[in-house]
Amino acid sequence: MLLPIVTVTSPKLHAPSRPTVFWPFRFTVGLCGYILLQRIMCLFYILPLPKSLIVMPHSPDILQVLGICSCLVLGFFLLAPRRKPSSRSFPPGPPGKFLVGNLQNLPRGGSEWVKHRDLARQYNDPVFFRVFGKPVISINSAAVANDLLEGKGLLYSDRPRLPSVKELAGYGWNLILKSYHEGWAAHRKVVAQRLHPSIVHSQYRPVMEQEVLLFLKRLQARPDNLFKSIKLTTGAIIVMITYGHQVTDEADPYIEMMEQARAAGEKTLGAALVDIVPFFQHIPTWFPGAAFKRHALSRRKNAQELRAIPYNNIKRDLADGTAAPSIVSALIEDVFSGAGELTELDIQDLGGTFYTTGADTTATAVINFVLAMMLYPDVQRKAQDELDAVVGRHRLPGFGDRENLSYIPCVLKELLRWRPVAPLAAPHYTTEDDEYNGWHIPAHTTVIPNIWAILHDEETYSDPESFIPERFIGAAKEADPAFVFGFGRRVCPGRFFADDSLFLLVASILHVFTISKPRDEAGTEFEPAVTWSSGLVSVPTLFPYTLSARQTVAPELGFM
Repeated sequence: MLLPIVTVTSPKLHAPSRPTVFWPFRFTVGLCGYILLQRIMCLFYILPLPKSLIVMPHSPDILQVLGICSCLVLGFFLLAPRRKPSSRSFPPGPPGKFLVGNLQNLPRGGSEWVKHRDLARQYNDPVFFRVFGKPVISINSAAVANDLLEGKGLLYSDRPRLPSVKELAGYGWNLILKSYHEGWAAHRKVVAQRLHPSIVHSQYRPVMEQEVLLFLKRLQARPDNLFKSIKLTTGAIIVMITYGHQVTDEADPYIEMMEQARAAGEKTLGAALVDIVPFFQHIPTWFPGAAFKRHALSRRKNAQELRAIPYNNIKRDLADGTAAPSIVSALIEDVFSGAGELTELDIQDLGGTFYTTGADTTATAVINFVLAMMLYPDVQRKAQDELDAVVGRHRLPGFGDRENLSYIPCVLKELLRWRPVAPLAAPHYTTEDDEYNGWHIPAHTTVIPNIWAILHDEETYSDPESFIPERFIGAAKEADPAFVFGFGRRVCPGRFFADDSLFLLVASILHVFTISKPRDEAGTEFEPAVTWSSGLVSVPTLFPYTLSARQTVAPELGFM
C-alpha cells in the first residue's frame, strides 16, 4: 500500500493550553517588567548601569513613557494586595533581596553543580531559593533524592514550563521536556517498550557491533580524529535504529542536524531567567538583554527539521518498499494498519526524541573515558590485562564476554560516577504542596537534582575526585551510581541501550589501543587542562592525547 508523504514544516509544539490574553497587554507587561527588572538589578549592583536604554534614537517621549511604565509596574508590586506572611517554614537557603529574591544566589556561569553543593554544605539540603516569587530547591544528597524524587515520585516528577527551550526554541516535542499533561505517559510507554532489554539484545546489538567495527577501522587510519569518530559512531548507531539510515561520514545530513541540536543545548536547561519569569519571553528581540530570545528563536528551524525531514524520508522509503527496519518505520506501519494509537505527530515526536537524546550522552561518556585512561594508566593496564585473559588476542570483545568480566563493569560504573554526563539533571517540578522534615515545599516548585554532588559525596565515596574502579569490588563496595540515569518516574528509559553501547565502545578501545598523555615539543608528557560545559549534557573541552595500537593485539586482528 502506498503511504502518503506528509511534509511538516511547522509542527505543533504541544505548549500547555492557557487562557487567551490580549497580546498587547502581555507585551506591555513583559516590556515594563523587563525595564523595571533592569533598573532594580542596576540599583542593587547586580548588573552595570547600561549606557543606553534601548537600541533606538533617544527620544525624550520614549524615555518618559518607559519611565512611567516602570513606575506603574513598581506601583503594582508595592500596592497590590498581598497574601499574609506564611507561618510555614521553608527549607534553609540564602537570604534574598527586594523583588529579585535569590537571583544572585542561584548558581550560574559554569560549574553550577559545585556551587549548588557548596550552598548545601552551608545551609543544609535541600537548599531553598525564591526568584521573583518563584520557589526553587536544589537536591544535593542521596538521602533527600531518595525521600522526595524516589519516595514521592508522583509529586516530584513533573517538568517546569521552560519557555526558553520548549516555546521559543521549539523543542517541546522532546520526551525529556514534556510535562504530565503533554502526553508524557503515552510517549514514555512507547520508548520503554522499544528500548526494553530483550529488544536491545536481539535487534540493536548487531547494529552496535557493526558500527564499532567501522569505528575501530576509522581510528586505525586516523588516530588523530578520535573525538569526531566517537561522535560519528554514537550518532550512526542512533540514526540506524531510529530511522534505518546508514551513516557513512561526518557530512551526513542526519549527523549535521544532530550536531546543531547538540549546540542548541549548550546552555543549562532551566537556567535562563525567562524559565523562572516566563512573561519575559514577550520582550522584543532587539531589546538589550534579549540575547536569550534571539538564541532560542535561531534554533526553531533545527527543531522542526529534526522531526520532519527524517520522518518524511522514511515514509517515502516505505512507499517505495526500500525502508530498512527501524523504530519509526515500525510505528508508522502500526498506524496505517490500525494497530497503534499514535498519531503521525506523535511518531515525529518520538523519532526526534530517540534521535537527539542517546548519541550525545554516550559520546560524552566515551570522551570522559579517554581522559580517565590518560590520567590513570594503572587502571587502563588492569582493564587490558582482564580483556587479554578473557577475550584473548584473536578477536574483538563482544557482549557474550561481559558476564566473564569483573573489572571492566567497575570501570564503567566509575566512569559514570566520576564525570556524570548530566551533572545537573533536567529540572523536576512539584504538582502539590509537600511537607518534608518540618519544612514546607510549595506546589509549582522547580527542583534541581544535583547528580554530581550525590556521586561525589565524601560520606558515600572515598576520595570521590579520583578514578577508582576498585570501590565497586568486594564486600565493602560503595553505592552503585544508579542515580546517573535519573530519578523516580523520570528515570531514563534508554539506560539499557546506553549501557550496552558504552560497554562495547570502551571494551573495544581498551582491547585495540592504548591511550596516554600527550607530549610537548621536548618529548615530555604533560597533563592537559580540561573544563566541562554547563549544558544539560556537560561536554569536556577537546584535549590533546596520544593513541597507539597495542602491538600484541592489533596485528592479529588485521588492523595493522
